[in-house]
Amino acid sequence: MMPERVPFRLNFWMTACAIPVLMLLIGLGVWQLQRLEWKQALIAERVDKGAAAPLAITEVPNDRWKDLEYRRVTLRGRFLHDREMLILNKVRHGQTGFDLVTPMELADGGAVLIHRGWVPRAWPAGNLVQRRPQGIVTLTGVLRDGGKATTWVPDNDPSTNKWFFADVAQMAKAAGIAGQRPYLVRVTPDRSEKGYPKGPHASYKISNKHLEYAITWFGLAATLVMIYLAYHVRRR
Repeated sequence: MMPERVPFRLNFWMTACAIPVLMLLIGLGVWQLQRLEWKQALIAERVDKGAAAPLAITEVPNDRWKDLEYRRVTLRGRFLHDREMLILNKVRHGQTGFDLVTPMELADGGAVLIHRGWVPRAWPAGNLVQRRPQGIVTLTGVLRDGGKATTWVPDNDPSTNKWFFADVAQMAKAAGIAGQRPYLVRVTPDRSEKGYPKGPHASYKISNKHLEYAITWFGLAATLVMIYLAYHVRRR
């Protein structure tokens, strides 16, 4: 005698919970794919700008310079090492330190803040090899904006010379320089030279793990479907 087959019935409460969670997981996966497309376009744009021939800094208009952000520029001037500023809590290869920002008087007039790279916590003490070029130097760097990376970054405190992010206007005022350009120039020191500062990473090397995140969300959605089906098959 064949056993009587139990009709396939969906569990109401499990279904009511599973459907919105499944929609949420799929939505997060789709969102990460959209973020992936945006990030790839952003990286491609920065690579293209970085590959273009460098401009002279005199060719960069102060009012429309953001159209040229991430372009390389050449400049000549003299560092004001006595007015350098350190941006706190910067990590390089697991070691905490500072980002070094030094004003430069331009040979063509005016001034600009130079992001010279990373230095260790021992930099203020001076007991390491410090590269401080003297006289007129010629540099090539990348135009960059300042500002907070996230809302979790504390506000700067110019009165105590504590800097947590690069605010061009604040830093220029604290350094007492006139004719300040409204951007930073981020240079890459010669890595073959000993001492500090060490050059920053390339501007296009930004985190791009959105495909991994999308696969994770879609994988969780598939797992939820399998658990849902397995529960009802076993219950039947």
